[in-house]
Amino acid sequence: MLPSSKTVNVSPKQLLISTNANHHALAMLLVLFVIHVLTLRSATNVETFHVLNQLGSHIPDWLLLGITDIGEGLTAGALMLICLIYRPHWLFKVLAASALCMISVYCFKTYFDAPRPPALVEVSHIVGRAEYERSFPSGHTTTAFAFAGVVWLMAKSWGAKVTVLTLAFMVALSRIAVGAHWPEDVAFGAILGWLCAYIGCTKVPLATLSIKRLYQIIFVIAIGVSAEEILEIGQQPISFMLFNRYILITVLLSLAVYSYKKIVLKK
Repeated sequence: MLPSSKTVNVSPKQLLISTNANHHALAMLLVLFVIHVLTLRSATNVETFHVLNQLGSHIPDWLLLGITDIGEGLTAGALMLICLIYRPHWLFKVLAASALCMISVYCFKTYFDAPRPPALVEVSHIVGRAEYERSFPSGHTTTAFAFAGVVWLMAKSWGAKVTVLTLAFMVALSRIAVGAHWPEDVAFGAILGWLCAYIGCTKVPLATLSIKRLYQIIFVIAIGVSAEEILEIGQQPISFMLFNRYILITVLLSLAVYSYKKIVLKK
């Protein structure tokens, strides 16, 4: 159920992050850090890549593409906007986490400009277009874990927390399975995305604008994301990945229009 237009504004100091959620988030950050340390040894990094990449050859390509697409900026953005329609007061936290995510990924990729697996080793399984540059960190993984981190910190439902975290790990593994990234790339991307979510959720207050104003902003962003995706229709061959994305965009547009009519245009 969508929030009522009469919903009381939230206090700027109310972050709605419980002590347990905060501790669990820091514990997960430690786990991700340990995983990253294990991938720093070059031989382990390469060997793990080959094992996971070969395992990926046993999974249908359409399924791998569908999973990896969850970490794509537009797809993850659409998913997050759907969440915002039901939790509009998260808006500022989500925008902060997203901005940190985009800026940090760009800076790291530009600074390191690390070669991707196909540039250095023979990759047994490549799905999609082979890429050779700007490997570190994995942008898809960073985005997926930023999304998962926001939901983990802000949501009350353990089902929602576990679901999004599981999806984030699946995205990370899929980036290795399709031959696009090293384990080191996805491990650091997971840390980076989680940190962006943690900073955004703990340092930025909940939005205190009226519900009507929040929905106006969310509606405009939703239309922009949808338009960006719709403009790409026909530029790529139809695939399971694109089919899923178009369904997601349709759901987003439908919810955005419904919420706009129900709350923003309500007299």
